Amino acid sequence: MEENYRFAPQAEGCEKPRPGLLLRGTFNLYRSQFRRWFAITAPTSLLAAVVLWIANQQIATMLRGIPMYELSSHWGVLAGAMVARYGSYFVAWFLGCFALGGIATVVSDLDQDDSEEGAWIHDSHQRTREHFGSLVLAAFVTFCAFLAGMAAAEIVVSAAFRAVRWSRFARFSFGAGLVAYVVVTSIVSWFGMAIPLILRDNAGIWTALKKSVKLSNGYEGALSFLVVQSTAGSFVAWYATHHGLRLLVPNTLQHTSWYGWVVFTVGILASAAVEPPIFIGFSLLADPARFGVPASLPGTQSSADVY
Repeated sequence: MEENYRFAPQAEGCEKPRPGLLLRGTFNLYRSQFRRWFAITAPTSLLAAVVLWIANQQIATMLRGIPMYELSSHWGVLAGAMVARYGSYFVAWFLGCFALGGIATVVSDLDQDDSEEGAWIHDSHQRTREHFGSLVLAAFVTFCAFLAGMAAAEIVVSAAFRAVRWSRFARFSFGAGLVAYVVVTSIVSWFGMAIPLILRDNAGIWTALKKSVKLSNGYEGALSFLVVQSTAGSFVAWYATHHGLRLLVPNTLQHTSWYGWVVFTVGILASAAVEPPIFIGFSLLADPARFGVPASLPGTQSSADVY
């Protein structure tokens, strides 16, 4: 992997964060090994989509035949629907963390076996499986942080509704929700380096989370940019797929039973293709020397210093 980092200038004398350098390194690496990143994110994205679809089907089955005005009296059904909904969200979140582990493994050259003179370990997820328990815990903590952030954002948005009246705010509700999502996700991204640190340094979960927040100091803007890129890229990829296939596929085929599944699958794969940059950014920031920032900078001390 070393040849892929030659674009990174040496910064031995650097005394402050260099978010521009991080972003350049992220997108250069994304372009140089696109096929490898896509091979990591595509399976997890498809599996997450299937899990969410199954959950939707189960929830629809649970609620079928129950009038809306009677839902409040069916606590057991509502509880089951909530478990299915948030359980599927967590599984999808965990699969994203699993993909992050695979990308971090490649970025930090953890898929090489030093005992065999650097022979490649062809499975990029081996290191992730070895730290499966820590990965689940990291996914759970960050997922709970995201839910707490979205709950707080919902309170703020609801207060805005009451302050300016729903009739005036209604047309901005989608935009407000999207902005809230980006803000909350940007804050949660400060924990994004925890999984690469767990895999690279065998760090404990709480140590990795604390060090991740330290590493994000000075790079909040770059991380927010990567969040926006991932969110906007997914939207654009999905809608481009939907409308592009409508232009390419004859009308007679668009009404077949399998056409919807084709659009669904291609849309998920298109979204998976634009996901890697944020994971690459997390992985590079967890290992600053990879993009030219010395590990001796404040907040980027080596694992030995942390312990």
